[in-house]
Amino acid sequence: MNLRIEEIHYQNIRDIGSLHLEFTKPGTSEPRHISLVQMPNGTGKTTTMGLIRHLILGSELNDETVMGYEPETGASEGKFTVGFAAGDDRFRIHMDLDYDLGTVDYRHSYPQREDGGMNSGHFLPLELENILTEEFVDLFVFNGELTDDFIETGENKAENALKIVTRLDRVEAQRVAIERVVEEQQEDDGAKTEKGLKQVKSRLETREDRLASLKETRSRLEDDISEHTSTIESLEQERERIISEDEEALEKYREYQEKIRDFETNLRTDSESLLDDMRVPSKLSASFHEDLTTLLEHMRVLRLPRSTSKEFFSELAEQNTCVCGRDLDEKHRDEIRENAERFLSDEDVGVLNALKERLGSISEPVALDDELEELREARRELRQYQTQSDQLGLSDENLEEKKQSLTRQIESEKTDRDNKKRKVELLSTDDKGVKQRHNLDWEKNIPEAKREVTKYKEKVEAATDTVRFSAQAEKLDMILNDFVSQAVAEVKRDQINETNRRLSRILKRSSVQIDSIDDSINLKNKSGSSEGQSLAVAYAYLSTLFEGSAVDMPFVIDSPAVSLDHKVRSEVAPIISQLFDQVIAFIISTEKEGFVENLEPATDNDINYYTVYKTDSPGELRMHDDKDFFMDFTSEEEEEDGDSRMQSATEGE
Repeated sequence: MNLRIEEIHYQNIRDIGSLHLEFTKPGTSEPRHISLVQMPNGTGKTTTMGLIRHLILGSELNDETVMGYEPETGASEGKFTVGFAAGDDRFRIHMDLDYDLGTVDYRHSYPQREDGGMNSGHFLPLELENILTEEFVDLFVFNGELTDDFIETGENKAENALKIVTRLDRVEAQRVAIERVVEEQQEDDGAKTEKGLKQVKSRLETREDRLASLKETRSRLEDDISEHTSTIESLEQERERIISEDEEALEKYREYQEKIRDFETNLRTDSESLLDDMRVPSKLSASFHEDLTTLLEHMRVLRLPRSTSKEFFSELAEQNTCVCGRDLDEKHRDEIRENAERFLSDEDVGVLNALKERLGSISEPVALDDELEELREARRELRQYQTQSDQLGLSDENLEEKKQSLTRQIESEKTDRDNKKRKVELLSTDDKGVKQRHNLDWEKNIPEAKREVTKYKEKVEAATDTVRFSAQAEKLDMILNDFVSQAVAEVKRDQINETNRRLSRILKRSSVQIDSIDDSINLKNKSGSSEGQSLAVAYAYLSTLFEGSAVDMPFVIDSPAVSLDHKVRSEVAPIISQLFDQVIAFIISTEKEGFVENLEPATDNDINYYTVYKTDSPGELRMHDDKDFFMDFTSEEEEEDGDSRMQSATEGE
C-alpha cells in the first residue's frame, strides 16, 4: 500500500487562523514529488510536526497540551485536518480541539463521497492500523537533525528503526510481557495442578466468545429499539396532525392519550412495588413468615460466635505458646486440633451471621392477591382507552384512511419494539425466577455467562502449575530470543546489501558503504567520507527500510538542511529526492541556499513552494505558493541565526 499526504488544513491553531496546504499537482489528486513549506520560527513548523504525529496515532491529549494550541485571539475551538490517499482510497482525519474543556475529538471523512462521508472517531485502513505505532511514525515524521544519530554513535537508534519497521520490536515486547506474567504467577499461591488445563482453557474461551456474542446481540437490539422508538414518535406526531384537522376528534384523542399516560405511569409504579414485595419470602404467606420468625428465635438462642472459628484454633495449634501464656507441647496441640472440629469455619460463621442479620428485619405478610387484582383491572382499563384512541373515527374519509394506516404502522413498530425489549430483558435479567421460567443458562443470559467466565477463569488459575509454567515460559523466551537474533541478522544483511546498492547508485564516485549494523551504522572507509555522504547513508538506510515495509510511507521532515554547510546541502538534496517518492519538508529561509536549487533537477521541478509568514496583525498568517516569492523570502532573525550556524560548521571542518 502507498500512503500519501494530499493536504493539511489548520483552523485556529496558535498563530494560524486559517491555512490550507495542498501537496498535489494542480487539478489532480496526484501528489507532488517534493513539497517545500517555508515557515519562519514562531509560525507553527514544530507545532505542525507534532500535530501530524498526534493525528496519525489518534493520541489522547491532556488538557494542558490541548490548551497549548489555543490562539491569542481567544477562539474556543480549533481544527487540524490531514487528507490522505491510501492506494485508490482517499480519506481525511480531523482533530477537533476544544480549548474550553481541554479535550480533543477525532472524526474521519471520505471526500470522494457526495455527502463527505463524515464519521466520528479515529480511522486508519486495516493495513495501517497495526503498523503505525508511535515509534514507526517517528521514522517518517522526522527531524532532519536526527540523521546523525544513525551513524557510528554507539546508540541503538539505527537497529531499533530496523526492528520497528520489520515489527520485530513487538516480538521483543512479547518477551517482556511473558517475563511479567511469570513473575505474577510466581507470586500467586494458587493451585498447582495441570489436570484438564487444556480442556478448561478451551471451555473458558467458548464462554468468553459466547459472552461477547450476547453483549453484541444486546447492543444491536438496543440500537433497533431506539430506531423503533424514534419511528413511533414520528408516526404518532403525523397521526396527531391528521387528527388535529378534526377538532372534535382531536379533543377526544388528547383526552384518551392523557388517560393512557396516567395509567401507564401508575401501572409501572404499582408493578415495581408488587415485584419488590414478591422478592421478600416473608411477605408471600403467613406460613413463610411464621417459619422464618421461628428460625430467628432458634438462632438467637444458639448465640453463634462472631469471630472465634475453627481456623483460629488451627492456627493456634501451630504456635509454641498459648494465648494464655503457657507453653504448648504436642499433646496440647493435638487436643486443640480435635476441639477445633466443634467450631464452624470462618466462611460458615460469616454466612450464618449474615442470615441472622437479615432475619432480624423480616416483613409482615401482605395481601398480594388484592394487589394483583388491582393491577389486572388497571390493565383492562388501559387497553380500553388504547382501543378507543385507535378506533377514534374522523368525519373525513381520506383523513380516516390515513389515520388508520398510521395506526397500523405504529402498532407494527410497537410490536417489533416490545418483542426486542423482551429479548433484551431476557438477555440482561438476573432474576432467578425469570431465568428458571425461561430456561436461561449461560448460553442465553449475560449475567450467567459472566459467572461462567469468572468460574472458568478461576479453574484455569487453579489448574496452572507455577513451576511448569515458569519452565515453559523460559523455554519460550529462549525460542523468541533465538528467533529475534536470527531474524535481525538476516534483515540486517538484506538491509546492508540494499542500502549499499542505493549508495553506489546515488554516490557514483564515492566508496562509502555500510560495513555493519551494531546498534548504530558502521561505515567502511569512514575517514574518507564527507558529512554529506554520511547523511546520504542515513537517508538511504531509512528509504530502504520503508520500501521493505508493508506500506510505502511519505517522508515528512523538519529542518533537513538547517545544520549543513552549502557543500553538504548540494550533496544531500538530490539524494533525498531520489530516495523518497513523496517528501514534505518544513524549512526556514536559511536552509534554501545550496539545498533547493539542487532539488529541482532531480525532480524535474515536480515541487510545491509554500511560504507561510506573519503579518503586522497579531495572530494573522499569510501563505504564498509562488516560487519566486519563496526564493526571495528572508527572515532577519533566521538569517542571523543561520550565519552563526554556518560559522560553527565552517570552524568545525
